Amino acid sequence: MSELLGFVTASLVIIVVPGPDLTLLLGNTARSGRRAGQATAAGIMLGHAVLATAAVAGLTALLAASQIGYTILRVVGTLYLIYLGAQSLADFVRLRRSSAPDAPEPRTAQPVPTARHVMRTAFRQGLISNLLNPKVAVFYLALFPQFTLPGLGTTTANSVLAGVFWLLCLLWFTLVLLCLARVETLLRRRSVRRGLAGTSGVGLVGLGAALALRG
Repeated sequence: MSELLGFVTASLVIIVVPGPDLTLLLGNTARSGRRAGQATAAGIMLGHAVLATAAVAGLTALLAASQIGYTILRVVGTLYLIYLGAQSLADFVRLRRSSAPDAPEPRTAQPVPTARHVMRTAFRQGLISNLLNPKVAVFYLALFPQFTLPGLGTTTANSVLAGVFWLLCLLWFTLVLLCLARVETLLRRRSVRRGLAGTSGVGLVGLGAALALRG
């Protein structure tokens, strides 16, 4: 039980520290609304499920052992974060140039194809940003071996730990989305959307640059 509690504590510290996932979720929510934030979170959670499964199967160990593979993943992940950040900064510039009054924008119904496109885009961004973050993949490799569950084999223990970590991530993003839902009216204000767009843009570009420099 002490090993599991230690794993939960370490996982919570890692999960709640702001990173690309949370930054992207906030940016997409500010840009396209609560449903886009939910779609982003769903993509992120699918990415975690894929990486957790890969860790249990030992695939992340192969990635960490391959310098070329890890470097390619890091470069692609860096470029994707910078691309997402540039999109947010473009939204910031567009909103700054707008002369519309700073009041909550009315809730309008989007055409079905447009709404579906926004949801698919947000989901895809959440999934890709999570899968292309090499720190997430190596986290699964580095953290799991430090914890053992007495009475369970390695594969079973890693599966349990992966499931616990995934559930903790799910609870965290559910809490974030619930908090965002409480301030949905505030998020529709143009000044707030502009501020979040600028912050998420700078954050994503900065995280991409840090990833590139850190190696």
